[in-house]
Amino acid sequence: MLSALAPTMLALIAARVVQGLGGGGLRAVSLAVVGDILPPRERGRVQGYLSTAFATANVIGPVLGGLFSSHLSWHWIFWINLPLGAAAFAMTYLQLRRLPRPTRRPRIDWLGAVLILLAFTPFLLGITYVQRAGSWLSPAALGCFVLGAVFLAALLVQEASAPEPMLPLHLFRNPIFTVAIVITCLASMMMTALVILIPLYYQLVSGLSPNEAGLRMIAMTLGSVTGSFLAGQAVTWTGRYRFLPIMGTSVATLMSALIALIGLGHSLLLDSAVTLLLGLAFGCQFSPMTVTVQNALEPKDGGIGVSCMMFFRLMGGAFGVALLSAILLGGLAAGAEALGGAAALGESPGLALMRAGHDGGVDAALLQALRQTARETFSLVFGVASAILAVALGFALALREVPLRGRE
Repeated sequence: MLSALAPTMLALIAARVVQGLGGGGLRAVSLAVVGDILPPRERGRVQGYLSTAFATANVIGPVLGGLFSSHLSWHWIFWINLPLGAAAFAMTYLQLRRLPRPTRRPRIDWLGAVLILLAFTPFLLGITYVQRAGSWLSPAALGCFVLGAVFLAALLVQEASAPEPMLPLHLFRNPIFTVAIVITCLASMMMTALVILIPLYYQLVSGLSPNEAGLRMIAMTLGSVTGSFLAGQAVTWTGRYRFLPIMGTSVATLMSALIALIGLGHSLLLDSAVTLLLGLAFGCQFSPMTVTVQNALEPKDGGIGVSCMMFFRLMGGAFGVALLSAILLGGLAAGAEALGGAAALGESPGLALMRAGHDGGVDAALLQALRQTARETFSLVFGVASAILAVALGFALALREVPLRGRE
């Protein structure tokens, strides 16, 4: 509500911080509740439902955003959350109160929580400065990276000594947990980035409207939903999980490489097939990784383990968008400069061109001249995505399988 009513950008940012605090906590808690009431062998099915909801929301958001921005206003991006939030509140209030209350009051690591923010926020800001400057050696970006590294060192010291750390370092001594976190982080990096960049490709290279680009994402939405659901069911049916991230990262790597080679926009059928497979591949990641993390840890560490996984999934998504956007912006800016149109685009030509995919405001002739440059830059972006997913595949192959615990 505060975001929808925000009169200024600063007010909107502040409201989004509050919204993020609630939303981020809900994601982790929903997974922890499942871990609290079901053994790992039976969690796959329910995690499949949760991952299906997560994937649906993640991919359908840009579609709804395009419709709202075209036919209503940006305020509706936030107003739509009020009835959804009211329904979620009612279900949560009625159902979760049935769970037993904890008998011991936890000691919350507030300093650790603050240091997590102070450590990772500068890294995100640094990549934002890389986007604006088009260079990884930007003084502002380097300053943010150094500041983030200093706070990261302080965070490691605090978490090593805290009685109940916010980010328990002992969990990372478990190789299954560590490998699963890396796979989750890398897959989330690329899924979140591609959900944003593929519609931009349609707009900047193929000349589609935001509405049309959003509709072309439906295949990826269906793939993510179907993949998440089937992967969750497969974990419960077979009692195995390792084959799913291997299959998912393999297909995602191949599809990203294919887009890098031939691009999108040739035909609706081909685009739908490629993005459907990409969605299926990403959908195979989330349910199995949640079960893997919970099964690898002691039951008492299940909740914090899932919270760590969600943290790295969300941070991975933010870093993925920032990283691939930085590459895209740098290429677009270089193309505009080569064509002599950079001066007309202002201080950040790459950013101006990227925004042109959403709201226009850039000379149509310049956009047409830059289509080939944009196509080549997107090819590089998808090539980098394919390389990162290949690294995720390497970790998936290294993941060790442990039999899932049952009710016994």
